[in-house]
Amino acid sequence: MIAQQAVRDCGFVQLDHPAYSPDLAPSDYFLFRNLKSHLRGVRYPDDEVLKEAVKEWLEELFERPSYHKDKA
Repeated sequence: MIAQQAVRDCGFVQLDHPAYSPDLAPSDYFLFRNLKSHLRGVRYPDDEVLKEAVKEWLEELFERPSYHKDKA
């Protein structure tokens, strides 16, 4: 409680997040670890460049034969 009050005293607002997001399936969690590893150590000048890097990574992922082997 003291830490939370100190945060509020500094002018920060606490944002509560839902414990579960229906937009995220447990089978999607592997994506974040691999994406984080891919982006690690790179500095992007702005959000648009970062978004493009993520888009390219996803496109490469979906083009891999290993992604499609179970889909047939």
